Amino acid sequence: MSASPSGAGRGAGDDAAILRELEAVLKDRLATRPEGSYAVTLLDSTEKVQRKIVEEAFELCLELGRSGREDFAPERVAAEAADLVFHVLAGLVGTGVPVAAVLDELARRRVGGR
Repeated sequence: MSASPSGAGRGAGDDAAILRELEAVLKDRLATRPEGSYAVTLLDSTEKVQRKIVEEAFELCLELGRSGREDFAPERVAAEAADLVFHVLAGLVGTGVPVAAVLDELARRRVGGR
C-alpha cells in the first residue's frame, strides 16, 4: 500500500521504512542535541510535543472537513497528516516507545480483525 495515490516517488514496501528513517533521525537528534534543533525542543518537553500533536490533529481535521467543498485540497490533507505523523514520532521517541511497537500493534489489529 503506497502513501501517495499514485505511489510516485517510492517503491512498494517502503511505507514503514520512512517511519523508521524518521525515528532514526529523531533518535540521532536526541543523542547529538544539535543547537537550535526543533526536534530537540520537542524531545525535551512532553508538554510541548503533546500540544503540537493536538494542534496538528486539529489542523488535519480542518482540512478533512473541507472534503467535497471547492476549497478542498488533497495535498493540504497530506501535508497536515505528515505534520501530525512527525509530531507523533517525536512523542514516541521522546518517551522511548519504538515505532516497531506501533507497527506491531497495527499488524496485530489487522490480523485480529479489529
